[in-house]
Parts: sequence; C-alpha cells; structure tokens
Amino acid sequence: MKRHEPDWTSFIAGLTFCGIALAYLGGEITHRSLELRWVAPILLIGLGLAGLAGTLVRARRLSVRPDEKLSTPEAE
Repeated sequence: MKRHEPDWTSFIAGLTFCGIALAYLGGEITHRSLELRWVAPILLIGLGLAGLAGTLVRARRLSVRPDEKLSTPEAE
C-alpha cells in the first residue's frame, strides 16, 4: 500500500467539528448550555486555521520536492 501525505486541512476541520460536538455533548451531560454566539466564531477560527495549515503545507511541497535533483552548475 502506497503511503500518502496527510491532509492537514481536513484534519483540523474535523477536529474543530468534533470539538464543537463534544462541547454540546458535555453541555447535555452537565446541564450547561453552550451559547450559540460562541459556536460560529469557534467554527470560523477552526476553519481559518485549517485553511492556513493547508496553504502552508502546499507552499512547502511546492518549494521543496524530494524527487527533483538540485541543479548545480556543470564544471567546464
């Protein structure tokens, strides 16, 4: 099986959604409510971090490719 690079954007977005779901679940268990005014900013911050991580990873992949040889000036 061929190994692939992790998709950090999806990973962070998934963690954000799981965190919000766990907060709601914890609120149901402890009878405390998660205020709706906090959900949208948390979601947007998490998705923004996911987009930033994806952009940084993509930029790093484009700048350093392991399969490319470094070009060196030929000796004459």
